Amino acid sequence: MKCSFAKMSTKGTFKQEWPYGTDLYGRFLYLESGDERVVIGAFDFNATFPREADRWRREISKRTGIPEKSVWYHEIQIHAAPAYEKIAGEAMDALIEKSVETINEMIKNAQECDVYGAEIDMDTDYSFNREQYIEGLGGVTVWRGMKFDEKGKPYTQDPNIMLLRGYKPDLPAFDKPIYFDNNVDQMAYMFMFKNKAGETIGTVTRFAAHPDVGVLFEHSENPDRLKEYHYDYDWTGYLADDMAEIYGGIGMYINGPCADLATKKDCSPGHGTYETSAQECIRLAKSIGSKIREVFDKNAVLLDKNDVFKTETFEIVMPMKEDIPDNYADMQKCRERHVELQKEFELAVAEKRPPYEVKLIIDDLWRSSHILHMCRGEQFGFTAEQLKTHEVTVYVPALRFCGYLFVGVPGESLVDMTLWMRSRFTGTKTIPIDQCGGYYNYVATPRSMSLGGYTYWSSWISRDAIPKFRKDLSPKLDEFLKD
Repeated sequence: MKCSFAKMSTKGTFKQEWPYGTDLYGRFLYLESGDERVVIGAFDFNATFPREADRWRREISKRTGIPEKSVWYHEIQIHAAPAYEKIAGEAMDALIEKSVETINEMIKNAQECDVYGAEIDMDTDYSFNREQYIEGLGGVTVWRGMKFDEKGKPYTQDPNIMLLRGYKPDLPAFDKPIYFDNNVDQMAYMFMFKNKAGETIGTVTRFAAHPDVGVLFEHSENPDRLKEYHYDYDWTGYLADDMAEIYGGIGMYINGPCADLATKKDCSPGHGTYETSAQECIRLAKSIGSKIREVFDKNAVLLDKNDVFKTETFEIVMPMKEDIPDNYADMQKCRERHVELQKEFELAVAEKRPPYEVKLIIDDLWRSSHILHMCRGEQFGFTAEQLKTHEVTVYVPALRFCGYLFVGVPGESLVDMTLWMRSRFTGTKTIPIDQCGGYYNYVATPRSMSLGGYTYWSSWISRDAIPKFRKDLSPKLDEFLKD
């Protein structure tokens, strides 16, 4: 087995709007063994249109010779980074050119390697599930402002941070702490690649939590927060660079399903500037990284690089939710509906209707605006055919390597995706990777659609989509796992 790593600045590929706090990178891992080759690109971006990510994959394949089935486009979901139109068109052209040059150089410089790995149980010390059901109200989502008790358990009694549009429900549930203690993906992984001289070529670290810390000021009390925006590669970038500084080589981070998972970040008053947000990123990187390194240094084992090494990309058709118009001309109806719902919301609050009734209106109000956000135009967004048929084909890359199964899932997936994947494919060590192949927004489960909250508002898929996704993907992965 041969490998190489690269760390490529994306500066100059997109039009700069904010000052740089840190550079933003594409970090690459290239592997080859026998007839198989694969390259994984992990970008410090927020959201790339799927059509543009597909174009990147096609061009990389065409101009490097790596099969398209073996080319991964993964975004870390960095919030303090460009998204959508900012990394499309000419910006994507430039990113492709730079990536092709980088990857061809990697292929040329690939070295024979040994691989060491460790699995790290992070428990609930570093992340929490930011969605919760509140009796008498429904499901809510929090972004920031959580408190932590003496055992580190996250809680709040503040409706202002629950995305309720200023509504303050009069419910007994708010008389005591509301704990956000649903499941997390507690497993981290670290892999180290060394050449025959014993030198570290690179490291790959994987955990699952949102890198939204670099923009703490985005939802802060700071009235000048818009002036504070800086590009920042968040705690994941600091962690990757810490790994490189400590072990040598190039550090790379890949993110697991994290739509409903947040780091235990400090959002106390005074954190409304870029400088304080960046310091919080550094604190988290050192805290999370220290735990990973502690276990790796103690428990890492030499992996069997002669184990099965193969790659594939599967196509899965996902149905679209019924409330999304079937053409762009009808999007105006969502705007009209939003105005109507705002009036209905104000009336419901004034009439002091039951909180669960008000919450249903809040969910529909948010939903009407998020449909417009998801359907951003014909040039890069959903195609006319996708809207007409209400079906979207997503791509799921898979890699078997050193006894592990890596699966790239589309969109921002819930922790349910990790739990299902690990319980379903029990014959191998399964590592789901989030947001592969471009940004597909949130992928809501039937449960999250019933609860309401941010996942429900921000998802284009139908209620049956995730059950169908699991049913369709399972036999494909079962076949892939056969030697």
